Amino acid sequence: MKKLLFLLAGSLMTAQQTSELLSNSWYISKMVTSSGQTTNTPLIDNGVPATTFNSAGGTSYVINSRYYNTSMMSFGVMPGGNNLIKTASSCTLLFYNGGNATPVRAYDQKNCDAYVLGAYGSIYSYQITTNGNVKTLVITDPSGNKIYYNNTSQLSTKETEATKKTFKTYPNPVKEVLNIENIEKNLLLKIFDLSGKLVLETKTNDSKISIDTSNLPKGQYIVSVENYKSYPFIKE
Repeated sequence: MKKLLFLLAGSLMTAQQTSELLSNSWYISKMVTSSGQTTNTPLIDNGVPATTFNSAGGTSYVINSRYYNTSMMSFGVMPGGNNLIKTASSCTLLFYNGGNATPVRAYDQKNCDAYVLGAYGSIYSYQITTNGNVKTLVITDPSGNKIYYNNTSQLSTKETEATKKTFKTYPNPVKEVLNIENIEKNLLLKIFDLSGKLVLETKTNDSKISIDTSNLPKGQYIVSVENYKSYPFIKE
C-alpha cells in the first residue's frame, strides 16, 4: 500500500510539474550562454511560431522548439524536481532565405544545437516565472546555456495577421522619434522588446503619432496598435 501511495504521489507531482508546460504556447525570446552572452531572437519573416510541449504517454514528453527550423527533444520528467532526462532528439533542415538572413540562420543553428548536441540520458532543467500576464520559461541545457521562452507572441503568423489593417512607420532604423501614420484615434499602442517585455504603452490621439524612443536601449522592438498588423523596428 505504501509503495502504491508513493507511486501515485510521484505521478501526481509529475503531472503538476508539467501542466504549465503543456497548457501554454511558448515563443522563443532569447538565448544566454553559460558565459553570460545574450542573443535576443532576431526578427524573422512571418513571425516566431509557437513552441509546444506534448505528452508521449506516461512520464514521457516531447518539446518542439520552433524558430525557422524545429528542434525536437523527447524527454522524461524526474519526479520531485524540474529536471528533464533526454531520450531522443532531431532537428529539421530547412534553409532560411528571408529577411535578416545572417543572424536568423545563426540563431536557428543555436536552437537546434541546444537540444540535439546533448547526449542520450543527459539532464536539462527548466523554470517558469510569472510577471503579470506574461510567463517566462527558461530551459538550461547540459552545458549551462539557457533558452528563454514566453507565452506571448511578439509577431503573429502571416495567416492571423493577413486580415488586419496596416499602418506606416518610419524611420526604420530610428534614432530618436518614431513616426506612425494611417491609424485611427483612441487605440491602444504598445511597444515590446523581443523578450516580450512591454516597454511603452500609450493611446493614439490622431491619424499620426510620434513616439520618442530616445530612452529605449539599442535593439529590436515590435510596435503594436490595436486592430492593426504589428511591425518590427530597430532602435539605433
